[in-house]
Amino acid sequence: MGIVTLSPARICLGNGGDTDYYLKEIGWGCIVNASLSSLFFQCEIKDYPERAVIYHDLFHETQEINLVPHLRLDGGKLDLIKATISYLHPNFHGALEITTNIPKESGLGGSSTLSVAIAHALLKEKGEPTNPEELARIAYYVERKILQIEGGYQDQWAAAYGRGLNLMIFKNKRVEVTPLTISRDNLKRLEENSLLVYFPKKANSGNEIHGDQRKKLEEDKETMRGIMIEKRTNTLSIKNALEKGDFETFAQLLNKDWELKQKLSDKLEVRDDIFTTALQHGAIGGRLCGAGIGGAYYFYCKEGKKQQVLDAIKEKIHLQLPFRIQRPDEQGNQYVIRK
Repeated sequence: MGIVTLSPARICLGNGGDTDYYLKEIGWGCIVNASLSSLFFQCEIKDYPERAVIYHDLFHETQEINLVPHLRLDGGKLDLIKATISYLHPNFHGALEITTNIPKESGLGGSSTLSVAIAHALLKEKGEPTNPEELARIAYYVERKILQIEGGYQDQWAAAYGRGLNLMIFKNKRVEVTPLTISRDNLKRLEENSLLVYFPKKANSGNEIHGDQRKKLEEDKETMRGIMIEKRTNTLSIKNALEKGDFETFAQLLNKDWELKQKLSDKLEVRDDIFTTALQHGAIGGRLCGAGIGGAYYFYCKEGKKQQVLDAIKEKIHLQLPFRIQRPDEQGNQYVIRK
C-alpha cells in the first residue's frame, strides 16, 4: 500500500501583513488568498531499497531520482525534504515520490505546499492523526526555524487548510482562517476572467526582499507603518468586493495593493512591461505574486478579453498557468491509501 497526499498552491490577492516584523508594528494583519486545485504538490510513499526522493516536475516534464543516505543539511535542493524527514520521521526508509506542476520561484507558495504534502505523508505513514493546523505549524517550523527561510504565515496555512478563497487574520502568532462567502456562479465568473502567467526567474531572493523591507521599516517606521495599515484596510475591501461579486472594484483594489507593495521594498524586480501591456489590452487590474521575486503575474480581465490580454503579453512571458480555485468543500491537504 502507498500513502498519497496532495496539497494546493495558493495565490495571494491582497496582503495586509503576515510577517512578524510588520505584525509587531501594526498589531495584526490580514491576507485574502485562494488555494488552487490546478497547481499542486503530490507526495507518495513507496517501497524502495534505499531512502530516496523521486521527483517528477510536470512543468519541465522531467524526472529525477536522488538517494538520501543522510539527513545532514548542506544547503542543497533537498534540504527542505531532509529537514522535514529529520523533524518528523528520522527513521523513515523508502521513497518519497514527489510530483508537481508548480514552477520554481513562481511566488505561489510552492515550498510550503511541498512541506505540507511531505509532513502529511510522513505522519500518515507513522499512523499518527493529523489536522490542518498541525500541518501548517509543522511546515512553518521547518521553514522558518530550522531552515531560517524568511517569510510570513500565509503559505503554510493556505496549503494545509485549502478550501478556496479565504480571509486570514494574523495576530499573536496565531492564524484565523475564514472561507469567503461567494456564490458558485460568481466563483466561476472570477475564474473565467482570471489570468495567471509565468515568466523567468528574477534576481533577488525572498530573504533579500524581506531583509530590505525590515530595513526600511527600521529606518522610517512611521511611513512604513502607514503603508501597511493602508494595505490592511485595502485587503479587507478586497474581501468585501469578492463576496459581493463586484469584480471591477476587486480589480481596482488589486492595483492599489500592487502600488502599495512596491513602496515596501526597493528590491522588487518589477516587470512594468508585462503589467502595462496587460492593462492596455483588457486587464482591469493585477499584481505580482509572492514576496516580490515570484515569476507570476495575476490579472483580472474584462469580460471576454482574457485571450486578448494573453495574446498581447505572450512574447514577454513563458506560459499561462492553469487557474482553478478549490471549492469550499475541498480540503487543502488530501490523502488516499493506494493499494
